Formats: sequence, structure tokens, C-alpha cells
Amino acid sequence: MLALAGVLALALGAVTTVVTAQDESALTFPETELSFTILDTLPLPTTGRVRGLTWAGSDTLVVLADYADSLTESGDREVKLVFQDSTGTVFQEEDFSGVLDRGLAWDGEYLWSCGDADDGSSILYKIRADTVQVEEAYNTPGHRPSAICWDGRFLWISDRDSGRIDRFDPKVEEITRSAVTPGFSPFGVAWDGLHMWLTDSGTGRLYRLAGSRRRWNATVDSESFMYRGVDVLLLHDGESFWMVPDGANYAIRIRLD
Repeated sequence: MLALAGVLALALGAVTTVVTAQDESALTFPETELSFTILDTLPLPTTGRVRGLTWAGSDTLVVLADYADSLTESGDREVKLVFQDSTGTVFQEEDFSGVLDRGLAWDGEYLWSCGDADDGSSILYKIRADTVQVEEAYNTPGHRPSAICWDGRFLWISDRDSGRIDRFDPKVEEITRSAVTPGFSPFGVAWDGLHMWLTDSGTGRLYRLAGSRRRWNATVDSESFMYRGVDVLLLHDGESFWMVPDGANYAIRIRLD
């Protein structure tokens, strides 16, 4: 794995980003309300706080776990990538203390996650899934992004402090679009092959975003989903949605009705 100093040097050489805002029509309130059914749960055999997770194939779930009560020799919080199968059995753990902090996505070849630079800015890391080695690092706009998802072409990064999601294009290696989100504290983000879905810690709601500009076009009803003040991670495995409320050591599989 690249030494932290080398990783930060890569980030400092990252390209300059260009961010464009979504137009005001995206902020109209859609009337469509959806509901979902809870199907089952999957244990996450980690005592750490789940800061990101992604399916990397049909039988591999990768969890970014933060062990806040455990420090490394350098004084960093212990952070690991934990690889488990669909039954919850762990078969690999990799130490990323002092590098990764939150968010995790898989694009079919690489894992992507975020960490912090010494100046408080955020860094997006590109990690080979087979070797678990950091290959590239990029500066990202905003401060402390929350979650990441892959839509088949782009990475989308939620930024709770600015109330937006940013689109990162791996081919040009920069942010190429940003979209204002409903609510005011976007957190978990997932792509189901047609729509993007976004949890918001401030409103406690789950929103559906549509089109290339990710316009809000539906909301899950409050009887099905209401987590005000709680960070909820969200992911999609190609068939079902999974969500992980902050502090939970399990993922909840849900089906939208």
C-alpha cells in the first residue's frame, strides 16, 4: 500500500474541478410517495462503526469499519476494510488507519473511498479491489463527504455540509456536475440501475432522484422510512436495497413496493 505521504502527494497533483449547480426546478415538491417492505437482515461481524459498505460481486460485501476506541501506534483511529460473504463470514481484513474515513463504492474493478487531508479538505481514493492497494488520490470539493455510489459510469458523492451530491468522472478524473438535494443533510446514496436514492439525516426521509441531473421526483412515506437525526447508509445489490442505520451491526434488506 502507498505510504500516507505518497498518497497525499498524489492528491495534491489532482486536477482542478468544475462544479455546476442544479437548476431551481429541481426543488419543486413531487407528489409521488412510495413505500417499502423489510425483507431480512444480514449480520455485519464488526464491532466498529460502519462508515461505508458496498457489494463487490454477488457474494462479497466490503465494509469500512471505524474502531473509535482503538488507536494505532501513530495515534490514528483504527480503520479497516472488512471483506465478508453473504452469510456474514469474514475472510479478509485490511488496515486503512489514517487514510480512509467514510464512504465506499465498487465500480467492478476498483474500490473508492474518502479520507481527510491535514488541511481539512477531502480526498477521494481509488483502490484496486484485488490487491487492496491505493492507486490514485484526488482532491474533492466540499468538506467531509458522507457516502459514495457508482452508477455504471460515474461516482456520486454526497456532501452533507453543502447539501448536494457531486459527480466524479473517473475518465477525466474530476468533478463534472453537482446537484442540489432535497432536505438539508444528504447522507446515504445508492443507484438501482434507473434511479438514484438518497437518505437525509436532517429530515429523516428517503428520496428518489431521476434523470441525468438527479432531480427529486419521489419520496418514501414516513411510515416506511423515518430516521430524523440518524445517519443511514444505503446500497443496492442489483436486486434489493440495503440500509444500515448509524450504530447498527447489521444491514437491513428492503423491497420498494
